Amino acid sequence: MAKTIMAVGAHIGDAQLTCGMLLAKQAMQGDRVVIVDLTAGERGTPAGWTTPDFRKYNVECAAKFAEKIGGESIVLDTPDGELYDTKEQELALATLMRKYQVNAVLYHWKNSMHKDHMAASRITDNAIFYASLPTFEHELPRAPITKFLYAENWEDAQDFKPYVYMDVSQGFALWEKAINHHAFTVHGSFPYKEYYSHLKRLRGIEGRRQYCECFMIPPEQVKLVKTLEDM
Repeated sequence: MAKTIMAVGAHIGDAQLTCGMLLAKQAMQGDRVVIVDLTAGERGTPAGWTTPDFRKYNVECAAKFAEKIGGESIVLDTPDGELYDTKEQELALATLMRKYQVNAVLYHWKNSMHKDHMAASRITDNAIFYASLPTFEHELPRAPITKFLYAENWEDAQDFKPYVYMDVSQGFALWEKAINHHAFTVHGSFPYKEYYSHLKRLRGIEGRRQYCECFMIPPEQVKLVKTLEDM
């Protein structure tokens, strides 16, 4: 049975880099994939660009990435660097979870060197609560969220332990094609594509697969899984 998987990132690029291979694989298998970027990540404006133009470009990159893997892209209006855990933010995300009837959520680990990432983690935690609570008054039905995983991000490394290894070998080629046109790959000063490609290969070796993406969950749930069905 097809599922709806939502990936939530603080900025455009976070979800696409950290769990994009899994999203590509699940979309290939018939699941609905929705990527929600809480900000457009426009503060990293390259030389020669205006911030509004770079924001527009980032949003276009997010849409192209989602289209190439067979998913959907949503970018919220919060300015980059001004993401805070407010009830307004939580309810906006919870409404999207209810609207799309999300089954699984992939998002930031709670400990990060980046304040937006920490805020995004708290926002998503509480949005899951509001989205799945049957007694919470809302015009949309509750979302059947049964799985939520914290993605491996180099900026969110404090206390992160790779508990779950997802075999994403099937999604690598599609992810690579999609990420090649992304702002992080074209304009970033940090070699994001190279870093995450090698990281997922390393995790694949550890998991006895070609490529794996790792996620944080409670220790009692540690195991090697191939798809979300196995959790």
